[in-house]
Amino acid sequence: MGQFTPYLEGLKRSIVTYTRLPFEVDWDEKEHTPAVCFLPWVGVLVAVLSAWPLLLDGLSASLQALFMLLSAALLTGGFHEDGLMDACDGLVGGWTQEQRLSIMKDSRIGSYAALAIWFVMMLKWLLLTQILSTITSLDDGAWSSLLIWIAAHTMARVMPIVIMNSLDYVSTGQSKAQTMIATLQMKEWGIVFLPCILLVFFDFAYLLKAICILALFTLGTHFYLQKKLGGFNGDTLGAMEQIGEVILLLCVLGVFV
Repeated sequence: MGQFTPYLEGLKRSIVTYTRLPFEVDWDEKEHTPAVCFLPWVGVLVAVLSAWPLLLDGLSASLQALFMLLSAALLTGGFHEDGLMDACDGLVGGWTQEQRLSIMKDSRIGSYAALAIWFVMMLKWLLLTQILSTITSLDDGAWSSLLIWIAAHTMARVMPIVIMNSLDYVSTGQSKAQTMIATLQMKEWGIVFLPCILLVFFDFAYLLKAICILALFTLGTHFYLQKKLGGFNGDTLGAMEQIGEVILLLCVLGVFV
C-alpha cells in the first residue's frame, strides 16, 4: 500500500458519501483517512462541476445562478438541503429534545422546512445573481466568479466539521451520519483547512471577513445546539452548510457592491 493510499481512500469515501458521483470504494479497507476530512475538498469538486454555466456568455446572470444552484443540488442529491429542512422542522417545531429528534427522523416536510428551503434557496439565487451581475464587467469576471463559488462551497463545509468535533452526537436510533463521525487529529485538520488557506491567497479581503463571521456563526450554533439538542446530528450539520453558503455570499456582496 502506498503512502497516499489512505488519503485517496478517504477522499473516495467522502465523494461517494456526500455526492452522487459514482466511485468504486473498498468499504472493507481498514486503513483510510476519515472521509469527513475531505468534505471541503468535495465542496471544491461540486463547485467546479456546477460552475459550467459560467462558460455560457449568452446566459443572463440570473439564469447562470439558477443553473449553478440546480447543478450543485443534483450533484449532492440535495444532501445538505434535506438536512436544512429536517433541522428546521425539528428545532422549531419540537418542544423537547426527544420531540425535536423524532421530528427530524420524519421524512415528511413540515411548514418550517418548506419556509426554510424556499428562503435559503431564494437568498442564494438572488445573492449569486447580484454577484455575477456585478463582476461581469471585470477583466477576470469568470475566474472571480468561479473562485467565489468554490469559496462558498468549501468554507461552508468546514463549520460542520468543527461542530462535529466540539459536541456530542445525538440520535433517536441508528443513523447513517453516525458512521461518518470522527474526531480529527492535527494532521487531519490540516487536510480540512488547506483548501480554505489556498483560497485566501486569491482575495484576502472578503474571505477574511467571511472567516470571522462564519466563526461567530459556528460559535453561536454550538451553544444553540447544545441547548436545544444536547449535541448535533446529521441534519443540523447540513443546515449549517446551507446557511454558511448564504453567509459567504453576503460577505462577497459586501465587497463588490
